[in-house]
Amino acid sequence: MIKGDTRVHSLYGSPVSHSLSPVIFNRTFEKLCLNSTYVPFEVSKDKLEDAVEAARTLGFDGFNVTMPHKTTILYMLDRLDKTAEKIGSVNTVARTKRGLVGYNTDGEGAIRALRSYGFEPNNKRILVLGAGGAAKALVHRLSKDNNKIRILNRTLDKARQLADDASGLGRISYGELDKNTWENSLHDTDLLVNSTPIRTSALVSQLKIPLNKLKDTDWVFDLAYDKQSEPIPSGSGTISPLEMLVHQAALSYEIWLDETAPFALMRSSLVDYLGKDWK
Repeated sequence: MIKGDTRVHSLYGSPVSHSLSPVIFNRTFEKLCLNSTYVPFEVSKDKLEDAVEAARTLGFDGFNVTMPHKTTILYMLDRLDKTAEKIGSVNTVARTKRGLVGYNTDGEGAIRALRSYGFEPNNKRILVLGAGGAAKALVHRLSKDNNKIRILNRTLDKARQLADDASGLGRISYGELDKNTWENSLHDTDLLVNSTPIRTSALVSQLKIPLNKLKDTDWVFDLAYDKQSEPIPSGSGTISPLEMLVHQAALSYEIWLDETAPFALMRSSLVDYLGKDWK
């Protein structure tokens, strides 16, 4: 039951009706008997600043940020952690004594999801589709290790900028996301990461790329989970974005509550809700 002293966490985005984050957090809070709640709010671009001020005024403990606000929220916060500042994207905000602080857990959440499937992202050939906030976070994290990363985006300047901004040991190239460039980049790819809002199966259909062209790709990782994808003929299989979602939720939990997240409980809460495991 929500009371006057209930600690409030929330989600700002548009749309948010498909979000599974409330399921993960509210079931976890309930099972741990915590006086906390998690509420999703549909927030349009022109109302984001008002929503941030509302969280500040009402004393929300923190909130998650999803599309399309991950970059526009930057100037509305009091401080950014080093990762969020480097990437230029925020997906988690915490209320602290120093004000509202922005973090980005996309990269670390993705890495933890990859490792849970047995994929160790070092000295690998990785193809990234898209150059938005999630791609920025992932490329930033993957470029810390000795990976060969190629970024494809429909707007070439954004792919170039992302490649130029990345630092670390990784060797990074870029190109335009079209039929020929994608097909030429697929050979012996260890990991295909699709950070666009369009699932891989639909994207290859739009670009008229035969689905069996992906058979030389070892793993396929779609970051969006709001739409079902057709089976993809990759070498080892597909990595579910739901695994990344739970790891991101666990990282947010640790930022907000300053304690180790009950990851197994958070994951089982979502599995029980869906009625099946995604692995």
